[in-house]
Amino acid sequence: MLEAVVNAFKIPDLRRKLLFTLAMLIIFRILASIPVPGVNQSELQDFIESNQLLSVLNLFSGAGLSTFSVVALGVYT
Repeated sequence: MLEAVVNAFKIPDLRRKLLFTLAMLIIFRILASIPVPGVNQSELQDFIESNQLLSVLNLFSGAGLSTFSVVALGVYT
């Protein structure tokens, strides 16, 4: 398994695509931690925890919904 990862990074085109994907994931996680100003975070988290569907959406969004992040604004509106 480790040998396959090392071989994947030896191919220039595949290495570029893997690094781009990793960079996009890191950027998404950073943006998911920036909350929208003016939102009561504790009330929003209580509401999401009380609703099972919203809890699942929050799980798939990387907790972007519970913090009502900048990323959640673009995805859920």
